[in-house]
Amino acid sequence: MSKVYEMRSEEDHYDAASLWVERLGEGLTREEELELRGWLAENPANQALLEKMARLWDKMDSLNRLAAIVPQPAAVTARDRSRSSPYIALAASLVIGLSTLLFWSGAFNTGVEPQIAQRPAESFYETAMGEQRVITLEDGTEITLNTSSRIGVRYTHEARLLHLESGEVHVQVAKDPQRPLSVMAGGRIVQAVGTAFNIEVKPDREIELVVTEGTVRVGEQAEQSDGARNTVKVVLPSSAVVVTAGHELAVEDEVEVARPISESEIQVKLSWRQGNLVFRGESLAEAAQEVERYTGVEFVFVDENLKEVRVSGFFKAGDVDGMLAVLKENFGIEFQRENENRVLLYSM
Repeated sequence: MSKVYEMRSEEDHYDAASLWVERLGEGLTREEELELRGWLAENPANQALLEKMARLWDKMDSLNRLAAIVPQPAAVTARDRSRSSPYIALAASLVIGLSTLLFWSGAFNTGVEPQIAQRPAESFYETAMGEQRVITLEDGTEITLNTSSRIGVRYTHEARLLHLESGEVHVQVAKDPQRPLSVMAGGRIVQAVGTAFNIEVKPDREIELVVTEGTVRVGEQAEQSDGARNTVKVVLPSSAVVVTAGHELAVEDEVEVARPISESEIQVKLSWRQGNLVFRGESLAEAAQEVERYTGVEFVFVDENLKEVRVSGFFKAGDVDGMLAVLKENFGIEFQRENENRVLLYSM
């Protein structure tokens, strides 16, 4: 039986604090503000932990917003940083994976400067390994491409069609009832009028869909052309699956499985948009495969049993050194670099 190893003695507290840091950075609704107040009231230590996590993530805007919600915000000064205890320093290595140096040196590119697609014919956008890219389309729809992704975009008078050839994309759809937006991926079509969703094409062409706003329909349907050069119509069958906000749909071996998903799970799955990787009990083999997506580094398990070690924690997506340091310090897993792109893992 495999064991689940915790990277922190109080992981739930750090997990909650980190998620609140991200949510503060994005801005809170009135309901979320009340929820945050309740969480802070549960434990006097929660506020201090939240402030410390914001400093570790360099989220000063989150601290500013926190100051407007709670009465006694802590001052953010160089002295505060110098007084961080060894315990908090260890938490930093676990939560952000010792990634500050690599992150600020450009190991993970999260530039978000909008680009406008203006051609009526199909346009292609892609990202290199470790890169993210945000594109604003001609109708205001915003697409965010994750690492190693490629997508084709074709707009006509009748339809808005995106073809995700590989990788992962988050789509914030501009509402247009006359022209539903359709994303073709892995043999499926995801269609929406005005909503938001995330879709990933797995290496085996399976797909994973997470709907964060509104409703989408998913079905098997090839695109149909009426003969005009740039006119494409997409018609979904009546049997198309309806997926609403707060649900995830996975297509595996041609079988569609939908399930509800919590807000915290959604934030974890979309953490890549902030350049983060979040693991919650996944096997080390799965975690290593995910890191490889962003870095190209191949992890070789000399001891096969290490694949089943369960891990949880926060890492910057491009920080291989940080991950290796945590594995050695917290799991007793040694490593040896054969070269820049190949690492051996074995028991200490």
